[in-house]
Amino acid sequence: MATAAEPRPLADLEQDAIARVEAEFARRARGVKPWTFTELVDRIEQVHVRYNHRRHWLRTHEQETP
Repeated sequence: MATAAEPRPLADLEQDAIARVEAEFARRARGVKPWTFTELVDRIEQVHVRYNHRRHWLRTHEQETP
């Protein structure tokens, strides 16, 4: 289990973000204006893009360990 000294891996955070998108899709499916399947896929793709940018940034800004 991750602690404050040991942050969660990005893959776990990414999966949590995708789960939140899917939960929002399910919630909206019961509402007046549900998302289309294309909107769901677009939102999931946005999550993947965001985390890929973060991974790239972390690789290019690695700090030296003391």
